[in-house]
Amino acid sequence: NAHLPMELSRKTVGIVGLGKIGKEVAKRLKGFECNILYYDTIRPSESVELELGVKFCDLEEIFRKADLVTVHVPLMPETRQMVAAGLLNLMKPSAIFLNTARGEVVNERDLYEVLKERKIRGAGLDVFGKEPIESDNPLLTLDNVVLTSHKASTTVEAISNLVEQVCTNLSRVARGQRPENIVNGL
Repeated sequence: NAHLPMELSRKTVGIVGLGKIGKEVAKRLKGFECNILYYDTIRPSESVELELGVKFCDLEEIFRKADLVTVHVPLMPETRQMVAAGLLNLMKPSAIFLNTARGEVVNERDLYEVLKERKIRGAGLDVFGKEPIESDNPLLTLDNVVLTSHKASTTVEAISNLVEQVCTNLSRVARGQRPENIVNGL
């Protein structure tokens, strides 16, 4: 069964980081009737939780209960190496781990060990501690990990959206307003 595809429908999904991207992920998961757990240092209002169909949990509970854990946090001192052996070893043997946030949020050595020992079903990684991924990275030797280059931002639509966001923020700053989507709070 380890090599057969798994359906997303009705699975428990843990979202680590319920910012703009995490919320968009939650919206899409609702269509698959998933049980959506989330963790974020900033909790949205109860009405937002209800609208998204998400339930707040601590990190340990997410890693213990989820069939799939997907990470969407920015890289900051408090998120660097946030996902390491302690959390990864809580995951079910049938679980999948996804990281499309920042490579250094995950301890790659710990993830490699968990995958090599088949303690979890697999992983999907779009980001790495060193990018582009180095040819001697041990993750490249595993058959239970899918690795892609961090290229989602190079689609026609993504570039158009980026230009629109830059123009919006320039306009906001020119009017004396704060730009949108500031990660570090400056």
